[in-house]
Amino acid sequence: MQSISNLFRKLTSTPSDSDTEFKQDNGTPVDTIENAAEIKGGHLESTKVMTEEMIVMRETVYDLIKDIRDPEKPQTLEELNVVSEDDVTVEEFSENKLHVKIVFVPTVPHCSLASLIGLCLRQKLVTCFPEKHKLDIMVKKGTHETADEINKQINDKERIAAAMENPNLRDLVEKCINDEGGYG
Repeated sequence: MQSISNLFRKLTSTPSDSDTEFKQDNGTPVDTIENAAEIKGGHLESTKVMTEEMIVMRETVYDLIKDIRDPEKPQTLEELNVVSEDDVTVEEFSENKLHVKIVFVPTVPHCSLASLIGLCLRQKLVTCFPEKHKLDIMVKKGTHETADEINKQINDKERIAAAMENPNLRDLVEKCINDEGGYG
């Protein structure tokens, strides 16, 4: 855990010129999304350039969540195409804080365990990154019949706390995130 926390801390610090990979046409380093937008004509929404640190952080987050087991099946969320690296976003939220957003696709549009999958994603990241950061977990738009309600449930601190007080649910979440398989 300590090495992940150190990586997370390093990634949230301001990068030096030697840490940046993106460069302007004249060779000047680009170390922020805003600088990249200025170079591209000031259109921040259209550039979506991530710093090297944010790319590494996105890969780290994905590596942590891809091996979570499905609660009903022996496969991982990656094997079932529930999560993908393209659906993980990491942005600077404020000084020394990141905004991590994960969008996932339930296995079927009426998946009864979509909320549990979202809870597993959240608990895995909260366990691995004890620092306070903004974390949003969302069902991909149009992939579940009750996506809006699920999104409210898995992003509401009080509902999460109440769910994790249930020993049976807590044990199932632990089995899924600790690679023991949640099924059976």
